[in-house]
Amino acid sequence: MIRLKSGVGPFVIQQYHDALTEQGIGCVLRNQFISGAAGELPVQDLEPELWLLNVDDARQAEAVWQSLQADSQAVAWVCEGCQEYQDAEFNICWNCQQPR
Repeated sequence: MIRLKSGVGPFVIQQYHDALTEQGIGCVLRNQFISGAAGELPVQDLEPELWLLNVDDARQAEAVWQSLQADSQAVAWVCEGCQEYQDAEFNICWNCQQPR
């Protein structure tokens, strides 16, 4: 196992985890529920972490990260399935679950 990402917010790390899992890349989230220990533990120990199960997946995982970063620069969109307005950070329609 290798630590892939830390120091980003819980929403971002969860989004990255979901994108990797969707691509079939094995990964594990750590520390996602430890924020309640704030004040008892050092700040750096409270950050959520994303770990890869297989070191050989690092290159593909980095490509997924770059894709997520590019998507975060995107603009709002309208779902082709149900015509609902979507904020830019979403890649799946909140209404009908159709991918962007």
